[in-house]
Amino acid sequence: MATAATMDGSPIRRRGLCIFLAIIATIELVDALTSIQTIFAERQTATGPLRLAETLNNIRLAITPLIVAAAVVFAAMGNARRTILALAVFNLMTWFLDGIPTIVLHGISLSLDYGGLEDVFLYVITPIAALAAGALALKNRRLALAGLLVSLSTLFRWVGVVIFIFAVVNYGF
Repeated sequence: MATAATMDGSPIRRRGLCIFLAIIATIELVDALTSIQTIFAERQTATGPLRLAETLNNIRLAITPLIVAAAVVFAAMGNARRTILALAVFNLMTWFLDGIPTIVLHGISLSLDYGGLEDVFLYVITPIAALAAGALALKNRRLALAGLLVSLSTLFRWVGVVIFIFAVVNYGF
């Protein structure tokens, strides 16, 4: 009888997991490469906290392509464990350099509309999921669950895009 540990380690499951993680990492890499140009945008902020938040955001924009490209390479090599760890580091870095300053400057919206759900999901659930995925990957246990946990923020953001496209196609602007 096959256990969860042996099923998770089968080559077919690992290949499927690596393909899934490669897609997630590629989506994040394309997003990072298209966003990197905003580092060079000129901003006129007067207050110190906003300048600090912009600086932290610029650091995130500069580092993100490196981390996510490493995740793509690890997925291409078939190393699901390292891919999960790279994506977990990416999620935690994004939360630390973008999420925390946003929460400090603007607060967090606890409401049942999409913006409130997005705040709770991206600023509360994502770092917890990234830590859990990283811990599972470090122990080399339940990599499929760790892969799902580490990709939740990407999936959540793209579900919003799909809903928007569906609404525009069906109802127009």
